[in-house]
Amino acid sequence: MDNTSDRTQAFSLLKTIEVIESQERVINNLRIHTRRPDMYPFDTVAGEMLSKAFALSRAAIVLVQHGYPDEAFGLCRSLYECSMYLRYITQDEKKRDERASKFLQFGVTSKAFWFDLLDKNSHLTQSQRQGIHRYKAENKIPDDPKRITRSWSEVSKFIEKVSKESHPTDANTSTEASRLKEKAIAYTDSSCYVHCTQPGLNSYAFDWKEPIVIRQSRDVEHNMAAKTCIVIQDYLRAVTRYCLFGTGLDSMSELERTDQASDDIVGAASEDG
Repeated sequence: MDNTSDRTQAFSLLKTIEVIESQERVINNLRIHTRRPDMYPFDTVAGEMLSKAFALSRAAIVLVQHGYPDEAFGLCRSLYECSMYLRYITQDEKKRDERASKFLQFGVTSKAFWFDLLDKNSHLTQSQRQGIHRYKAENKIPDDPKRITRSWSEVSKFIEKVSKESHPTDANTSTEASRLKEKAIAYTDSSCYVHCTQPGLNSYAFDWKEPIVIRQSRDVEHNMAAKTCIVIQDYLRAVTRYCLFGTGLDSMSELERTDQASDDIVGAASEDG
């Protein structure tokens, strides 16, 4: 079997489903219990991120199976972003809890936007308005409605910065250049399918004089299905690796079980177009 056939089999739909199920068994068998969130905030982040990452992966698989590979690939950007958030939070052990707390706190501070809209409602009674202000004070919701438009990390160009920087769990073969290539597929490319810019619409284009009828993607060569499988395998493992590392389960045996990454993720994606 040649290298192309090896890569095709490694990133097939069936193989990707096997990876998802295998990773899920590893996590469940570890029986990790969350500790007090005020003392171990990362435990909360790890739990919700793991569940979200598996949900995104399974949702993408379902979309591929039902003929929506473009939409599945769009979900891959969310999976990549989950991994980058965890990568940043666990990058420095001394800053882990501070960053985890900031991540969790954004769930509260972002509510300022909605409470600002409510407060501007002229139909509110005085009693209702007082209730809103009381709730804000009790839950420490800030008065800055623009907070929701800024990154929870307050780091400018977050994805670009974090994707370039090294991490304690990186393999010896991981370099800034290789991470940039991986980001090009998992983030830059998939963004076209999230924002519906023209590259993400090409498989829906109609030929000259062709009648416009609603139909599924013309991804006849399954390019997006292959890319979806590549990103799921690579970044579901990354999410798992960062979560185990952040919770203290950082022995080599555990990391090896959850980091069987592709030998040539970018090469496989290039082969598939």
